[in-house]
Amino acid sequence: MAGPSPTDPASLFREMLGQWEAMANEFGGNLMKSGEFTRVMHGANAANMKIKEARADMMERALDAANMPTKAEVADLSARLHRIEATVDRIESMLAAQTGQSTTPDRPKPKRTRKPPQNKATG
Repeated sequence: MAGPSPTDPASLFREMLGQWEAMANEFGGNLMKSGEFTRVMHGANAANMKIKEARADMMERALDAANMPTKAEVADLSARLHRIEATVDRIESMLAAQTGQSTTPDRPKPKRTRKPPQNKATG
């Protein structure tokens, strides 16, 4: 007895999903074209920027109250330190060139006095 073949449920689901996606794309496209959507998005972006500014201001005041530097101040100090180190390196190389010494100074290495802890189970 050969009756009509059963329909594939996965095929029906794929077709339904495709139709839903097409309708959602059309609805979203029409929505984004409207001036109201543009105004709402502009307002949301402006509110987001104000929140970020307020949060940065609050963080700066909190760090100032705790007598701690901000991220920008630490970055500025780091850049200044790099410039100072570069200047010192240039001065050292000029002095070494005048005295005829090597440009790599022989600096003492730290002593290795620490020993690893002894394991009581094996020791």
